[in-house]
Amino acid sequence: MLDIENFGQRFVEIVNSPEWEEFQEKFNNCDDIYVLGHGGNMAVADHTAIDITRLSGGQKNAMCPGSATVATSLINDTNFDQWMVDWLRVRTTVRTEQQMKRSLVYGISSSGRSTDVLKALQWASASGMQTVLITGQPLVGKVPGLTTIELGTKYYHTTEVLTLLLQYQLTHGSGRECPPIGSNTPQELERLNWRGSKIREHSYPDELINLGVDFDGVIHKCSKGYHDGTIYDEPVSGVAQALSELSKQYTIIVYTCKAKKDRGLVNGKTGTELVWNWLEKHDLSQYVSKVTAEKPRAMAYIDDKAIKFVDWEQTLGELNTNE
Repeated sequence: MLDIENFGQRFVEIVNSPEWEEFQEKFNNCDDIYVLGHGGNMAVADHTAIDITRLSGGQKNAMCPGSATVATSLINDTNFDQWMVDWLRVRTTVRTEQQMKRSLVYGISSSGRSTDVLKALQWASASGMQTVLITGQPLVGKVPGLTTIELGTKYYHTTEVLTLLLQYQLTHGSGRECPPIGSNTPQELERLNWRGSKIREHSYPDELINLGVDFDGVIHKCSKGYHDGTIYDEPVSGVAQALSELSKQYTIIVYTCKAKKDRGLVNGKTGTELVWNWLEKHDLSQYVSKVTAEKPRAMAYIDDKAIKFVDWEQTLGELNTNE
């Protein structure tokens, strides 16, 4: 019979360890997850990345350089030891400092000697990102701030299967459910993970927990209108305290025309980047989950140009009054 190295007991010991608690906290606090491995662990990393994104309902953006085209192109441009560093570099080149802090590089190695993975973790740590390594054998080398989950496994098969199972524990530990077979459509996942009530039939649960907040005139004073395309003004009075209070109960989603994809670059940056930079400058980014040009599903919208709809007679009257 195949030796699975007391698989179940190892799983229980790992998820009850202080190292796993540290890993789970990093995972929960990060938005972007970069999963790295090679050989069989690359397949595990690729599977892990898509399931992290899918099962989080898109709240976590996980990715892996799992394509042979990507890997061989970068290896040809650099070398085997450096190709993952180059992949991370190009993937994060437009990320802000705050976004880098909320990014996790998650490495997988059976031997603890995977040079390409270790160099990527070292680069990530030096770039202000969070880092974690799951390894079958003791780590060879040092990475500042690295959380190391040592499985103590002897065989590749145990390492790979145990690592994949631990990925689902990460999802579970972040507050999301792993679905039973046959109940994994986006709609079923949302309903499975919703713990509230009074959702409209055929609707989505996030319409009761999201709060849509307009940017210009509500968060950013915008006293000169579009002006030169920059975000030039100060925050609206009281916005920091308001967002702090609201974020305790709601998921704050900022919507703005500045985030439209057809908007030209301003000082070499997209509108979305400019908004995030401004929010970080004024210490408001901590309250915001997303910046988008789309109107999100939400329980309410806070907008300085909004007209509350009661009926069309009243709406037309208000519009005529404002002309």
